[in-house]
Formats: sequence, structure tokens, C-alpha cells
Amino acid sequence: MFGSSQKLKTLMDKLQEIILTGITAFVAITGWVIKRLFKRIDEAHERIDKLDSLVDRAYLENQLKPIRGELSLILKTLLENSKRN
Repeated sequence: MFGSSQKLKTLMDKLQEIILTGITAFVAITGWVIKRLFKRIDEAHERIDKLDSLVDRAYLENQLKPIRGELSLILKTLLENSKRN
């Protein structure tokens, strides 16, 4: 009987080691994934900040002037057509 309890203890010790190793591996992989994810997010924010410094309000206004003119013409035409009908 002493032999079977020793085998059971050995089996439980091995099972505990396997579970502990699995949990440790899971935590390590999860930490690595989270670190990598946040690193990519930080890099994206840095790229966006660089682009923000290149584009200012005056530049955007100059780029939008032709579009606004065309939009006004389209709206004016649509309003005139809706009044006729």
C-alpha cells in the first residue's frame, strides 16, 4: 500500500509541475502578445504625430476650397431642380 501512495504522490507532483508549466507558458505568451500589440499602437501614434506636423489648418483649407465650390454648385443645382418640380 505504501508503494501505491508513493506512486500517487509522484503522479500528483508531475501533474502539478505540468499545470504550473502550462500556466507559466500561457502568461508568458500573453505578456509577449500584449507587449507587441502596445508597441505597434505606439508606433502608429508616432507616425500619426509626424503626419499631423506636416498637415496644418491652412493647408487643409486650401485643399478644400475647390471641393467646397463644387459642393455649393451641386447643392444650388439640386435646389433649383427641386423648385422646378
